[in-house]
Amino acid sequence: MKKYAFLPAALLMLGTAVGAAHATPSAGRAVNRDFAKLSADGSRAFDDIDMARTALANNDTAGAIKLLTDANNALTRAKSDNKVFMKAEAQLTPPKKAPAGAPAPKAAPSTQPVAWLPVDGEYIVTEDLEPTSTKGTAVASANTSLNKGKPTQAAQNLQVAAVDVDFVLAIAPLDASASDIYRASNLLAGATPNTKDADAALLDAQNSIRFVSEDMVGTPSGKKAAGH
Repeated sequence: MKKYAFLPAALLMLGTAVGAAHATPSAGRAVNRDFAKLSADGSRAFDDIDMARTALANNDTAGAIKLLTDANNALTRAKSDNKVFMKAEAQLTPPKKAPAGAPAPKAAPSTQPVAWLPVDGEYIVTEDLEPTSTKGTAVASANTSLNKGKPTQAAQNLQVAAVDVDFVLAIAPLDASASDIYRASNLLAGATPNTKDADAALLDAQNSIRFVSEDMVGTPSGKKAAGH
C-alpha cells in the first residue's frame, strides 16, 4: 500500500519503536504481534491523502474532496486508537538506514511530546547486499509476502537466509496531519478551488512523516547473526 511517493509499496506493520523482535522459531508470532499494532484508520487516512493528490493531479477535485472527507473521518477515529503513542520528535530513534527518498526534516526536532500514529513500514537491509544475492532475494521475497498480507511467510524468508534487517516504521504526527487535511479540504471548498495550495497542504502531511526503527534480526533457529 503506497502512502506517499518516497516509500516503496509494502504492507503496513506498525509499532512504537520499542524493543527488538528476533527471528527465532517464534519469528512468525513476533511479526504477527507487531502487525497487530497496525492502525487501520491511520493507514486509511494516508492512503486517502495519496489518492487525493493523484485526483488533484488529474483535475478531479470532487474526487479529492471525497477522499479527504474520508481521511478526516479516519483520523478522527484514530484519536481514540490504542496504536497512538506520545513522544517528542527529539526522542524518536532513527533507523540505521532510512527508506530511499525519505525527506529530511526542515527544522530541528521538537522537544514537546505529541501524539504519533504509525502509518507505514518496510524492511530495510542493514547489510550491504547485492540485489541478486541470496540474502537480497530473501528480503525482496519478504517484502512481497508483506504486500500479500503474509507476515509469517516474510519472517520465514528472512529467518532462512539469516538476513540482518531493520523494520523501518513510518509514523505521522496525528494532530498536525489532521490539520493539514482540514486545510486542504477548505482550500478545495467553494466555487474556485485552490488545488495548488491544497496539494501543498497534503504534501506537508506526507513530509511530516518521521521514520523510526524496530530491529528484527532474521537468523536460523538457535543461531545469532554477526554482531548480535
